[in-house]
Amino acid sequence: MHAWESIQKTLNYIEEHIGEEIQIEELADLAGLSLFNYQRLFARLVKKPVREYVKLRRLARACESLRNKENSILNVAVEYGFGGRETFTRAFKDNYGITPAQYRDKPVGLMNYDKPDLSLNYRMVDEGVPLIGEGLVLEYNRRTLREPVNFLGVVGYYSFTKGKMMGERTGVDESDAIWKKFFDALKDIPHIPGGRILGVSYHGDAPDGYSTYFIGVEPCEEDSRFVSWQLPEKPWVDC
Repeated sequence: MHAWESIQKTLNYIEEHIGEEIQIEELADLAGLSLFNYQRLFARLVKKPVREYVKLRRLARACESLRNKENSILNVAVEYGFGGRETFTRAFKDNYGITPAQYRDKPVGLMNYDKPDLSLNYRMVDEGVPLIGEGLVLEYNRRTLREPVNFLGVVGYYSFTKGKMMGERTGVDESDAIWKKFFDALKDIPHIPGGRILGVSYHGDAPDGYSTYFIGVEPCEEDSRFVSWQLPEKPWVDC
């Protein structure tokens, strides 16, 4: 068994026992590693220490339960291993910048730390051949766009943490608000029925520490009320 397979085995175990008390010693035994080597390999492959990872996954799962207002905040806290409401609220606010009560009263998009599929780091993706990972199918193809494609839509900004992609950091998902803005405006955008919708991040005129985020649809005519963006004529990787 490869080292990543041993760590993945414990990631699966954590997910299955997320609300229970989880001892690192038990995880190390499950992986067949010493406590020292297990923690070292876990941090290297998952990019988080074991205890922090468990906390982040508990928060992610708790967010799902909070959406159901019949679940009290205290019950959600206990269900996902936080012991009490105060501990849960502190961890929630530290990671998302809002309290569970604020999230429940006014739901916003949140970025949660995803359970990783470590196999994707060790398996090749061949062009045109789907790679089936845990919970997803990944495929890429090279395509050449013969002529530019125009889009019409809305623009916004989101803060960018270098080296941290979606699923690797927590907080309020600022791009979620931009998507909501787009779908609210879609009925007024003159667009091709069934036309392609595109979301693209680029620097643009964003202030320091932020990226510009454009979301648009293929238009059937120009409209000065909305932002225009063009996908250039060039080779692309379709992933």
